[in-house]
Amino acid sequence: MALLVGDIMPPNVYLAWGLPIDAEAFKLSGGMNRSIRVGSIVYKPVGDIVEATWCQECLSQLTPDQFGIAHPVRSLRGHWAESGWIASRWVEGVGGPQWHWNEILEVSQRFHRALGSVIKPPFLLKRSHRWAVADRAAWREASIQWLPKTISRVRILDELWKPLNLSPQVIHGDMSGNVLFSSGQTPAVIDFSPYWRPAAFADAVILMDGMLWYAWDEVVPLIPQTPTFLQLLVRAALFRLGALNERARMTDPDCLDELPTFDRAIAWLADKAG
Repeated sequence: MALLVGDIMPPNVYLAWGLPIDAEAFKLSGGMNRSIRVGSIVYKPVGDIVEATWCQECLSQLTPDQFGIAHPVRSLRGHWAESGWIASRWVEGVGGPQWHWNEILEVSQRFHRALGSVIKPPFLLKRSHRWAVADRAAWREASIQWLPKTISRVRILDELWKPLNLSPQVIHGDMSGNVLFSSGQTPAVIDFSPYWRPAAFADAVILMDGMLWYAWDEVVPLIPQTPTFLQLLVRAALFRLGALNERARMTDPDCLDELPTFDRAIAWLADKAG
């Protein structure tokens, strides 16, 4: 159902991009359900303006090779962000990785080759949201306050954890549901979530997400069962477990009902990486 720009966007935002107050606007599902499409542009509020601005600038300089992106759109003043909002070109497609696991992994490899020379952004170490905290804990760069219900699973993964010597780069740390597919179109990467990790860690997170929440039987045969990749999977499991732990600790204790979802993946890792 179409609404009007003036009904659902703050005046300082729609004026920043020169939108008429009576233009048709559509609320989009997916993500945080906060994105709004007006014509061929999608507008959304962001939590971290520094990070969002950096992501828009980074994406604007990429040369996509067999993958698409939601191309950033500057405001009338030439800024990537205005009043806590950003804008990007609308990308046709359906998210959700079912039946697309091989394609997502291929897109991941191409996307990360394109990001290979990007310099580490300085804001990464300052982030305090639950995914950043969980990421640092998974790589033993920081501690986390594990809850009693999660600690037994963490101990198993900690026993499996071994050091790695891999070169880090900028990666997209949440690709599983953020690659759009449309018939006849190149798959497109959206909702860039930057981390500073080995490129293969992005693939490990994709595959761990599949093991936990999507399609075990489709995903497990795709896992490279090398010692190095299994270690990346251990970290991916800790990353997702840590994010769930922080969500429960800060806002939503009932989310720990998801914990049994981890048990099969942890048992598999204990068998393969132990």
